[in-house]
Formats: sequence, structure tokens, C-alpha cells
Amino acid sequence: MKQSKPIVLVLGTFHMSEHEELFSEKRQAEIEEVVAKVIEFRPTKIAGEMTAEKNDLLNKQYQHFKMGQFALELNEIDQIGFRVASRLGHDQLFAVDWMGKARMGYGEVDQWGKENQPKLHQEIHERIFLPELGSGKSVLEYYRELNDPVWLAKVHKMYLNMARIGDFNNYVGMNWLSWWYERNLIIFSNLTRLMSSDNDRILFIVGCSHSSIITKFLEESETCGIAEPLEYLS
Repeated sequence: MKQSKPIVLVLGTFHMSEHEELFSEKRQAEIEEVVAKVIEFRPTKIAGEMTAEKNDLLNKQYQHFKMGQFALELNEIDQIGFRVASRLGHDQLFAVDWMGKARMGYGEVDQWGKENQPKLHQEIHERIFLPELGSGKSVLEYYRELNDPVWLAKVHKMYLNMARIGDFNNYVGMNWLSWWYERNLIIFSNLTRLMSSDNDRILFIVGCSHSSIITKFLEESETCGIAEPLEYLS
């Protein structure tokens, strides 16, 4: 059946650079398992969480990878994006992120809330847990956890409620949250720029904390259809 709109699959990921054991033979085989699942989406374009000004560098590395002259680095764009793109015969990938400067970092806002509004801080963070990649859990199982819509909704709720940190005329939480929304709106706008045909199927590989907000922007814009990650990770 012909698509009436482009379709986007937002694949929430963890940052692989924090897990050196992923270079092991066992973990590499597990990453290949994720790649095989994602290929079933048949993306026509692949975007990643890299700032747009690094697009040329991203694709220089990708071209070298296709020629066998670049060893995959320990990050999700290389490990998943490059593998999927090369096996589907893509000419390029797309860097769509933005990283301007926030007035305060997330950690600073979090610490201020902990010290000055401990009850509110506790309320915002209650029942939030971060799944971990333990030795008894496969990479595919971990991706399923990170793309669970119930858990992602809780993460989005936590970030949204950071706007409450501070007081009248002292909007501490907004020092970081305004940057967070600006960043994700820019990512959203860059993703829409990749939609040149109703037949486009765009895979966006991004840190899972972005998944819910990016998906909401895409849904509410009515620019595209949304593919459910768990349908492909099952």
C-alpha cells in the first residue's frame, strides 16, 4: 500500500561510548541482532544525533567505512547507523542535532532543586529509574526497555516538571529547560527538511531521553506518520 506521508522511526538509544565491553565478540553479535531488526523498517534515510555542522565529517567517515578504511567507533551512529545504511545501499547519513549554550546545565538545575526545594525535587524524580545494560541482558533487550512508551512518558514528565523548579521571577528550571526545548525543536525542524517525498522512511537514532518529545513534535505537526520502535525490536 502506498504511503500518504513520510514515516519516521525514532529509535531511542543509549550512548555506547560509555560501554567499552560492546567491542567484545558477544556484544558485537548482539548489536548485529539490533541492526537486523532495524533493517526491517527499510529506511530510505538515516539521521543521527550529531550536530548539523559535522555533517561533512560524518559522511567522510561513512564513505571510508564503505571502502573498508574506517573502523567503527564506539557510538550508536557508527555501530547501528553505518551498518544499516551500508547494507541498504545509502549514499549518505544526516546529522540533525544542535548544541547551543544553555544558561544553566541540567546538573546545576538538579542540584539547585535538591538543595532549595527538596520536596519538589523528590516529587519530580519519584518512580524514575534508568534501565541498565547488565551482563545478563542482551543489547536488543536493552533497546526494548529504552523504547518502552510507558517508561519514555515518565522521562518526558520528569523533564517537563523541571519547569517548576524555582519561584516567581526566579525560573531556575527554565534556565535549562528552555534550551532543551529549543534543541529538540531544531532537531524536529531538521528532520522535516529530510522529508522530500511521501515515500521517505526516516530512521532517527537518538538518545532515548529525546524520544518522547521528538515524537510528540512530529505527531502534532502532522508532517509524517510515526513507526513504533517496539514493532521492529520485538
